[in-house]
Amino acid sequence: MLTRVQLHARLERMEACLAANRHQLNAIEHKLNDRAEAETIRRRPKARDYSRRTRRWTGADEAEFRRVRDSMFSIAAPELDRLRRRIERQEAAIGALRRKYRVNADRPDFFPAWKPG
Repeated sequence: MLTRVQLHARLERMEACLAANRHQLNAIEHKLNDRAEAETIRRRPKARDYSRRTRRWTGADEAEFRRVRDSMFSIAAPELDRLRRRIERQEAAIGALRRKYRVNADRPDFFPAWKPG
């Protein structure tokens, strides 16, 4: 049987680990998207000069970006799936602990929404 202090310390540790894994998954996905965009730009150089008001990213560029991104994500799929399964297990464990000890307090917000000025 856990005391309230031990329970809150354990929940805090578990929530921090969950937030770290979510952050890592988010960072990997952003990095893959950035690499796919850079690879698309490298593969499809622009020969024409555009004015500042004209879009340079065409529908063909978008299709190429999606192909490159999908291939990069398929290569990284085992690592991404492993992280997603870990996050699901952590969420289930936190939920089970909260139900068992009837903790109704709000879960901490490790990634607060950005609020302007």
